[in-house]
Amino acid sequence: MTDKIKLWDVELSRPLQDIAELDGYRALQALVRLHGVPIGTVTVPLSDGRCSAIALREAISKEKGLAVVRHLLRDRLAQPLPRDGVEMEDLIRTPPAVYHGPLPTVTVAVCTRDRTSTLERCLDSLVRLDYPDLELLVVDNAPGNDATKQLVRQRYPTVRYLCEPRPGLDWARNRAIAEANGEIVAYTDDDAVADPDWVTALARVFAEHPEVMAVTGLVVPLELETGAQILFETYGGFGRGFARGWYRLDECRSTRGLHIGSGRFGTGANMAYRRSVFEQIGSFDPALDVGTDTNGGGDLEMFFRVLQEGHSLVYEPGAIIRHQHRRSYDELREQLTNHGIGLYSYFVRSALAYPTMRLPIIRFGLWWFWWWGIRRLLISFVRPARMPRDLILAEICGIFKGLFRYQKARERAAQIETTYGPVKREDNRESPAMAKAN
Repeated sequence: MTDKIKLWDVELSRPLQDIAELDGYRALQALVRLHGVPIGTVTVPLSDGRCSAIALREAISKEKGLAVVRHLLRDRLAQPLPRDGVEMEDLIRTPPAVYHGPLPTVTVAVCTRDRTSTLERCLDSLVRLDYPDLELLVVDNAPGNDATKQLVRQRYPTVRYLCEPRPGLDWARNRAIAEANGEIVAYTDDDAVADPDWVTALARVFAEHPEVMAVTGLVVPLELETGAQILFETYGGFGRGFARGWYRLDECRSTRGLHIGSGRFGTGANMAYRRSVFEQIGSFDPALDVGTDTNGGGDLEMFFRVLQEGHSLVYEPGAIIRHQHRRSYDELREQLTNHGIGLYSYFVRSALAYPTMRLPIIRFGLWWFWWWGIRRLLISFVRPARMPRDLILAEICGIFKGLFRYQKARERAAQIETTYGPVKREDNRESPAMAKAN
């Protein structure tokens, strides 16, 4: 039997219909929305390559019924209540509360390196975004050829191309900060696809809550076509749930250093910041993340730093990015190894940068090693089918490597800065989109 799962979007304000021509798939996984807001996912087995509307309705009612009712009640309570009470029909007909105030200018940055096939799909989704005052940047990080430059200039005239010669993802992120014209800088990956309302959902949080300095969003799979992609979702994936989350340092301290485990706040494929916050807390650490010896951790370290410096971070599930997970098993094993390296490199960096946090970081690192690594390794001997043992061991191996990678990466970052100088704005021209808006 095939392992493939067909991904589908379901909007509950419209009638459900039978879904056919699903031969070759064992199940359908639906992202359920109501008035455009994601409620959750349901997985429905297929019969003869079909998913009936009845089966889909039953699954949604059973698994997400309460979430739907909560959503309808929130919408109704946001409106003036009639004197004669509220009927169920009123709940269903009530439109969602919509923010009508001013929105900030936004710069979306895609940091990439020699991956034009996935970048093209990503940019196709970004140029279709309907948002006022939107600037799109492609930051080409130490490219091996000019394919990305040619793609952007020939096919995407509203996208601004930048070549960042310093190798490393965080160098590219910092170049985006230096060059951005928007009040908000949002990041996504070149192997991701943006939902049409992605930027709007991010921007509304910033507009309604001036104290918020960072917003992350929901990341769902773009496809589940291979066993490795399904395993990654089983392993935890990038999704962080369907409830908005508010995070502040005082609350995190009351929950045993929650902000140290900053991976629960989101991922670098879907994050946005007020550009002004970087003037207060500094930019991304170029010794972290892809293209360095640490292979990751740059996004997690910035989430931690935002909170550690006293600012607020919000997880907004309405801001949706679809990410193409690694398709092969070998790629997945390498990714999980890098997850371990990046996470513990971030721990080392943060312990060095914040001496008062060293003991909490050490405690959290030891707890995570036990709970996420050793505990699951032991479970794999009892229930081996749940998660292949070699994937767990790969991440544990990465954890040990991560304890020793940051110092070397920092030395390399210093050498790069000596060679190229610090990142600074080199092109003072407005982007095509911003110039048109003005």
